[in-house]
Amino acid sequence: MTIYSIQGEFLSEITYLVTENDKALVVDPGASGERVLSECADLGVTPVAVLLTHGHADHALGAAYLQKSGIKVYAHKEESSLISSKANLAIALGFALDPFTPDVLVEDEDVLFIDGFSVRVIYTPGHTAGGVCYLIGDALFTGDTLFPGSYGRTDFPTGDEQDLLCSVANVLFELPMGTEVYSGHGYAPSKATPCSCQTTIGDEYSTNPILNLL
Repeated sequence: MTIYSIQGEFLSEITYLVTENDKALVVDPGASGERVLSECADLGVTPVAVLLTHGHADHALGAAYLQKSGIKVYAHKEESSLISSKANLAIALGFALDPFTPDVLVEDEDVLFIDGFSVRVIYTPGHTAGGVCYLIGDALFTGDTLFPGSYGRTDFPTGDEQDLLCSVANVLFELPMGTEVYSGHGYAPSKATPCSCQTTIGDEYSTNPILNLL
């Protein structure tokens, strides 16, 4: 499995392409759908699913275009209403998010089998009510729940600080300490480039300031 990162369009959000053989999972298409398809073509892989960690527009910009291209979009069942409302933050970011409805609504601890990939869904509300992380092999895609040395905001619609604290401290920090963390913001090249993890669960368990909220 090789993981590629692409810088998104707005707030240093990162789109990840998780590839195996000639297939790719698209995690949080903050990069436009056109860019995602172009990068996949350059890599010689076919995107087979879009996995949304949450419904904010900076992470879901390309979802509608990819869906229209025949690629199913996955999101947590509690996030569906946010995606279709002003709470998706598109207006605040100054652009129109093309409307879409997730094809597959997932729940906590679902295991998705998609074209040879096995994806574990981990429900982590707090940044939004329907936020999730995806565990693929040893790689954990945390969206805006957990960052290196930081954690997600909770002052947007459906955010909740206590929920986020519980999601990180009681759920993510129970994962193996060697679990690799790929978060939803940071530096990534404009072209799809192989990337390594930003941090690990063990490093964050030892140093992340979210534990100061306990």
